[in-house]
Amino acid sequence: MKLFAARTAIDLHPKLILSTREQLSNERGAPTVNASIFCFVALVIPSLSFSESGVDRSYTTLFRYDNKWKNCYTDVFLVEEGKKIIKPNNRQGWVIPLKNICDKVGISSKFFTDNRNITLQEARIQVLKSRLAINTEPSAWLMEYDPLTTKNLDLMSYIASEFDPRALQSRLALYNEQTYSDRDRVRVSGKYYNNIQLGKRMFGSSKKQKFICSITGGMERRFEILDNQVNHLPFTHEAFDQNLDKCRNHRVKCRDSSRVILRYPSDTTNTFIHANYVHGGPLFNKFIVTQAPMENTIGDFWRMVWQEKASYIFMLISRKNVERCAPYWPRRPEFAPVIVHGLHIYNVGISSSRDPVFRVTYIRIVNDLGDEHRVEHWQADMNNSSNLNSPLSILALARNSSRPVIIHDCLGISRAACVVATEIAICNIVKGPTYKHPIQKAVHFLRLQRPFSVETPMQFIYIHRCVQRFFSKISEPVRERRYICHRFNLLRLVRHPCRPNTRREAPDCVGELPLPLNPASLPTQARRTLVP
Repeated sequence: MKLFAARTAIDLHPKLILSTREQLSNERGAPTVNASIFCFVALVIPSLSFSESGVDRSYTTLFRYDNKWKNCYTDVFLVEEGKKIIKPNNRQGWVIPLKNICDKVGISSKFFTDNRNITLQEARIQVLKSRLAINTEPSAWLMEYDPLTTKNLDLMSYIASEFDPRALQSRLALYNEQTYSDRDRVRVSGKYYNNIQLGKRMFGSSKKQKFICSITGGMERRFEILDNQVNHLPFTHEAFDQNLDKCRNHRVKCRDSSRVILRYPSDTTNTFIHANYVHGGPLFNKFIVTQAPMENTIGDFWRMVWQEKASYIFMLISRKNVERCAPYWPRRPEFAPVIVHGLHIYNVGISSSRDPVFRVTYIRIVNDLGDEHRVEHWQADMNNSSNLNSPLSILALARNSSRPVIIHDCLGISRAACVVATEIAICNIVKGPTYKHPIQKAVHFLRLQRPFSVETPMQFIYIHRCVQRFFSKISEPVRERRYICHRFNLLRLVRHPCRPNTRREAPDCVGELPLPLNPASLPTQARRTLVP
């Protein structure tokens, strides 16, 4: 690079080169009378020991005495394929990585292009706002029918006026600290510490039991406290007792104060369905948590969809097991529509590309008067505790919808409850107020409206993991156990010597056929007879 710069300066500044040569000749001249012998040696010995041409000497002098050309020709090094590299005004090192993070999760990075003087704290606030309001994939099929399906005005107004990212970060830090400090001390069966014996004394008990501190153990203990009979709040369930034939499990009772009351059609007398509203508190939207439809409740289910004008139906169990869920919608577009209570349910199309896990069915509902309603049916057998992205993807759709969202599993208290409790906990950390145990508070809030939700400690731990996944760093380092190639050099650990880099060729005689013998050249007659 230096040689290129020197040649550029030589071609464009010949006067500069001439003046440099004159300066060099003056310095290499004879020393004055008052100069010492060391000065003479310092000037003469280098000229005797190195044979430099005039051009090489000029190159050396350029970099020692002159810097005028650097400001003029620095742009030459920024040229790449004939185009000058335009550096942004904001040269802070976090801008490009933050834009890459936004590209990963689908957030528009145009904000950082328009605001080049933004600080890191303001950029983090922008990413938090975008992640909160991000939509998995806006449905054009729903938006052309009802634009409010993918626009939650409450969420947009909160982000615009009341959102406090600093308080969010403090609540999140407190939640992580409380989760870690709430670890449980678990005894390891059959494991004991080694005792130290010095002379006749033994330090410590004869058998000192080993203990480990477990975060999941603390979560299980917290669930036992939550599931204790002392924390059970009584509620009335008169409508449930009168319609036991429409309930899958007689032990899972439906709360009267929060149940969905069917009012369609207007002259109906049967108003019961095993479904409850979950809304208010920290939530931005409204959920309807229900059980899987039975053969005798398919009509009631579509009456509820039409009455509430729900935009999404999330089915979190397999569609193949008829005992756990009746086939309440036309599975394929060529199938005949389902007709119940004057409602015609059509399957418009099926998409398997919008989400890698869910099967999306576009459903069109038409009544006898010709009125239309559209709804998307998302179905997946979501029974894998390692899958933390699928709940967050459907929650992003629900959070951005101003219409109620219907979610169900078999009984409406396990997988569906985990997803709704995850959303309650996320919104609680985002909006506040600050609680010591927000997951426990979220499950308690959910059980006030949908009793018996979150059945097992495994589901309680799964809610923790989903919340941690939502607030985790997207660009967190990959764990070493997931590396495809390890960072350390594996070849250095091999015991045999290094492989030679020289090419070794085989001798000429290897791989060649033997030369034919001439019988006349053989010394004896006996050898001649052996040759055919």
